Amino acid sequence: MSSYSSADDTYDSGEPSELDLDLAKLIECATQALNAKCTAVRKLTRGVSHEVFTLQLQEAPPVPDSLKQAGFSCIARFSRLNDTRAKLASEIATARYLRRFSSIPVPEIYYYDLNPDNGVGAPFILMQRMPGRHLNKIWDTLSLDGKKSALSEIAAVIAQLPCFDQPKGPFSSSSEYMRSFISIPSVKFSAIGDPLQQAGDEIERFLYHDYLQPPFCLIHADFDGQNMLFANSPDGSGPKLTGLIDFEYAYTGPLYFLYEYPIFIQDVSWSKELYTENAILRAHFIRAVWRALPDTAAQSTFISSMNGKNFALNGFRDSFMTVKLSPESLLDSAKYYVQSLKDGTEPAYSGRLDYTPERYTKTADPLPYGEDSDNGEDGGKNLSG
Repeated sequence: MSSYSSADDTYDSGEPSELDLDLAKLIECATQALNAKCTAVRKLTRGVSHEVFTLQLQEAPPVPDSLKQAGFSCIARFSRLNDTRAKLASEIATARYLRRFSSIPVPEIYYYDLNPDNGVGAPFILMQRMPGRHLNKIWDTLSLDGKKSALSEIAAVIAQLPCFDQPKGPFSSSSEYMRSFISIPSVKFSAIGDPLQQAGDEIERFLYHDYLQPPFCLIHADFDGQNMLFANSPDGSGPKLTGLIDFEYAYTGPLYFLYEYPIFIQDVSWSKELYTENAILRAHFIRAVWRALPDTAAQSTFISSMNGKNFALNGFRDSFMTVKLSPESLLDSAKYYVQSLKDGTEPAYSGRLDYTPERYTKTADPLPYGEDSDNGEDGGKNLSG
C-alpha cells in the first residue's frame, strides 16, 4: 500500500483533520536520508497532535550507531496541526542541544521536513527509536520501591535542567516575562482589564523570590508519563529512564515552573485510595531532587519553590502558559483566573480541593514538617533511604 489516510480511524470531535500520507514517498525519503533501504512502514500510534510510524531498514553501513542499536528501526512522527513549523524547529534544536550538553536520554534527530506541502503529506521528523515502555503504561504495575526508583531517575533529569539557563534577555524581569503571556493582540483582555494588574499585590509579592528570578531554565512543559520511557535495569535495581521525548512545548522560564511534582503523584479526588502512597512518593521525590542538585544554594531555592506552591502562580501557568488556546477560550480562562484570585478560595493544586501542599525543611535531607522532623525552618534529619 503506497498511501495511508487516518480518515478510517475513529476521531473525537474537534480533533485536527485526518492525515493523507504517501507512504511510498516516505519510504523513498527515509532510504535517501538514512543511507539504508527502508523496507517497511507500520503505524504505531496516533494522538491529537501526531501520527507516529515505525520504519524498518536493511542493515547497511554506514548508519548512525543509534539506528543500529534500535535494530535498524526508527520513528517517523507526523504533525497533525497547522502552523507548527516554528514549534517543531524549536523541538529539534532543544533535543539536539540536550544530546550535546547533557546525559538526558533524548532521541537523535536523523532528518526532518517541516514543509506542510511536502510530497509525503505533512511535516515530519525521522528520529531515533528509544528503548523501553512509556511510564504511564507501567506505573500501576510497579511496586512502591519501583516507583521510588523511577522518581529518582526523573529527579536526576530535573536537576540537570537548571543548568540550561538563559543568562540574558529577552526579558529584563520576571514581571516582564509573565506579562508576555497576556500581551496577545488577538485576545481582548481589555474586557476584564490586565489580569496581572487586577491580581495586584497577590501575585507581585511572589515575583521577587529567588525561584522566579532570572536566569531561567529549560522546562519540558509536558513532563508526564506518556513522554518518559523506562526499562528494567539489568542489575535489578529498578526501572531506568531510557528516553525523554516530545519537547514541542519546551520553553525557558523560572525555576518555579520546573520544580514541580510529576502529575502522577499529585492527589486527585477520584483516587482517594492513592493519597497515602502519593504522600510517600512526593516526599521521596523531594529528597531525590534535593540530593541531585549541585550545591546548597540550588537546594535552598528548590525547597523554597516547593514550599511556596500557590494558586496565584499555578493558576497563571495553567491559564496562560500550558496550552495554546483559542482567543475565546483564553479570555474565558483569564476571567476564571482573575475571579478565583479575588475569591481567594482556589488551592495550589486543583485535583484535590482539601489538599494542602507539604512544606519541607531546608537543610539535611528534607522531610515534610511534622514527619519525624523539627518544625523549625531549618529542622529535619538525615535519611539513608
